[in-house]
Amino acid sequence: MQKIINLTVKNLVEIIESKNNSQKVALQFVLEELDAAQHGNDFVRDRIKSFYFKDSDYIGAIDRSWTDVDGDSGPQQLLLKIINVLAQSFGYDVAAMVRISIVEYIIHHYRFGRYYINQEVRSASNPLALFKPLTCNESLLHPHFKYLLKDDNKLVRDVISRWASGFEDRDNKFNYEFQTTFNSSFWEIYLYQCFKDLNMAIDFSKSSPDFTAEIQDGESIIIEAVTANHAHNSSPEWVGEELKCDSDFLNFSCVRILNAVDAKHKKFLQSYSKLEHVKGRPFVIALAPFEQPMFFMQNNEAIIRVIYGQGIDKHDNFAEIATPIALKNGSIPLDLGIFTSSKYKEISAIIFSTTATIGKAITQTSLLRDVRCSRYHEQRGLIIEIKDNAKHFETHLDGLQVHHNPYAENRLPPEAFDRYEITHYYYDVASKTIDNQQRSYTLISRNILPPSSTNSQSTDN
Repeated sequence: MQKIINLTVKNLVEIIESKNNSQKVALQFVLEELDAAQHGNDFVRDRIKSFYFKDSDYIGAIDRSWTDVDGDSGPQQLLLKIINVLAQSFGYDVAAMVRISIVEYIIHHYRFGRYYINQEVRSASNPLALFKPLTCNESLLHPHFKYLLKDDNKLVRDVISRWASGFEDRDNKFNYEFQTTFNSSFWEIYLYQCFKDLNMAIDFSKSSPDFTAEIQDGESIIIEAVTANHAHNSSPEWVGEELKCDSDFLNFSCVRILNAVDAKHKKFLQSYSKLEHVKGRPFVIALAPFEQPMFFMQNNEAIIRVIYGQGIDKHDNFAEIATPIALKNGSIPLDLGIFTSSKYKEISAIIFSTTATIGKAITQTSLLRDVRCSRYHEQRGLIIEIKDNAKHFETHLDGLQVHHNPYAENRLPPEAFDRYEITHYYYDVASKTIDNQQRSYTLISRNILPPSSTNSQSTDN
């Protein structure tokens, strides 16, 4: 059967490539197949979800077809002929499974959906030069930057440089900060590639806040990037040490995240709110945690405590519990649940991710690594995968969370970040419940391991 699949895919690609606008023909072919498959058996309908297409992407696609796709010399007719033969020989369920597998091969070949990687390299008038040596004093270099300088990490450097392409160096100090303090600069570069993937235009003529992004019809949103960092008396995230117990780990994460958000909220009230290009526009804080070793293990637990004052009890069948406070220095109570009142109404939403790390860049290379990841599924719950890097796929946006403030003075339009793999969170004030809109097969966590060493500790995250 695999030979039939491979030959069919080869012939379909040849037909598609013979058409004008082959990329457009390929996408329409895929959308029509998904439109038809939505009425298939449980296996087929679930398989669709793993492709990262929203229902609205493909429902009704068959009615929007044209001759290059559906005509006698189009790919659709060839596939239908082959599937009809298979159905007669092996039955309709087998034919349906083969058909959806062929569709996935086409999706993979053209890098659609979950296989999408934006390979575009943009130019800038004052581009970044992230890996140009700026100091001879090695002690000033950040450990993550030194890791990237290793000879076998050239492919990773190339990916990060691609993310940064088109980024304007507005203050002529970004490169130095990337090399010496790293995390905040890396987070901005990751975010910039997100905006490119979302077709947002960035206005670099505005020096602050970090990003003025045009989303649609001339509308703009304001995005300020920040990282939650280790405290002056705590270990940085790159130090290998024994993991804190779960309650201490999450408490510390909450304290550092809340500190980062509160500082940016105060900055908004003191200065950003007075800027003309900021007034009346959604103000979004984009936050990444790097506050302690193994920070990425918090997934969404700490941010949900900070934003909604809710958590789970892992010792009581994951029952939901109230988490109204975090303790700073073990004794000072800090109020959590910042989006459960109007106190932070100036913040429209918080963007958050624990997967925006060097590991994200590694997954976009051909480096030999093993990748352990967890994914969400509506019926099956947590899905754990361990694959070699060549077979692991995640998009740049995979793992991104958007938490919407119900009290926001200026609401963030949901369509600004409307992609299958981006999880949106909404809070219902009346019922005090969280609407978590995560979709099946999207990323929760990911660890990079040495190749064929699935039991080893992760070398990066």
